[in-house]
Amino acid sequence: MQEDIMDEWDVPEYLLRLAARAARPGLQPEGLLERFGAADQVEIDVGQVWRARWDTAVVLVLILAVRAREVSAVPVTLDPPAENTSCLVVDGVRSVFGVEATIWGDLPQTVPVRVLDQVLDTWENDVVGWAKSRAQGLLKDPPAATRLGREPSSVFEDAAALRAELEDDLTELCEAPRLVSDEEIKPGKASLAALLGDRLDLAQLTAALGRPQSQVMAILRGKEVLEPGDIAGIAKATGLPQEQVAASVRPLPRSLVEAVEHPRWRPALRRLALGDATDELQARLLAGYGAFALAARETGGGSPDWDARLQQFLVGRGEVR
Repeated sequence: MQEDIMDEWDVPEYLLRLAARAARPGLQPEGLLERFGAADQVEIDVGQVWRARWDTAVVLVLILAVRAREVSAVPVTLDPPAENTSCLVVDGVRSVFGVEATIWGDLPQTVPVRVLDQVLDTWENDVVGWAKSRAQGLLKDPPAATRLGREPSSVFEDAAALRAELEDDLTELCEAPRLVSDEEIKPGKASLAALLGDRLDLAQLTAALGRPQSQVMAILRGKEVLEPGDIAGIAKATGLPQEQVAASVRPLPRSLVEAVEHPRWRPALRRLALGDATDELQARLLAGYGAFALAARETGGGSPDWDARLQQFLVGRGEVR
């Protein structure tokens, strides 16, 4: 079982080389397991350094504040060793990386939780406090074993280019596609029937879904709980994007959206996406509606335990060991 858990700690090769060179076993899968526990049990917290990733954009970020679906963060770089006067350079003795790490304090960003990929380290309050102050436009004295960044001595140094690249990558991360919750749907939203208009072919849709016509009519009016396969079936039959189908028919509860966007589920969702030859957004839709349908079949009061329902659905698909 321990080997299965450690497999979830997908450390990039360049970080593993860095850990080996700096004799820092804490970046190895075994070290991450010892420091943070199982990957699917990690909670997001202030002071943590996470790898954020979506498509080709990959950025290390220091968490400054945590909200339900997003975090306040600043980017961190290790290589190349670029810096400017808005940066704080953290000595290698203060981090798991074992080399100088640069906090770009003038690039604060609100980063969606759905792009956080893996926690790598936790930094102390004095470093986090400096970053929070710099993000607010203040410049405090550097904490112990850190120094303020220096202005590049030459226009040929990498600081300006790296800063611009970080801005681009942060923008790409913030624009990663998202699920729509029921709280974000305005009253009087367009139903699927209204979206389709005169393109609606009830017989074709009924055949595509393999459901009784009465249930298909309820889906068209936004009253029916969707099964995971319904979204893809409706999208294929109507030509609408799957996320638009989901939002128009029966948007997910906000609490379920928050659960399925948490990074603890990303390894399983990536496997689900790979197995279905689709992308992570569609895998989130599938898992979200799978958990929603499981909860809808239950009896009794109280709010559903969405993490338990997500695990139940993903175990059924063979994506959780």
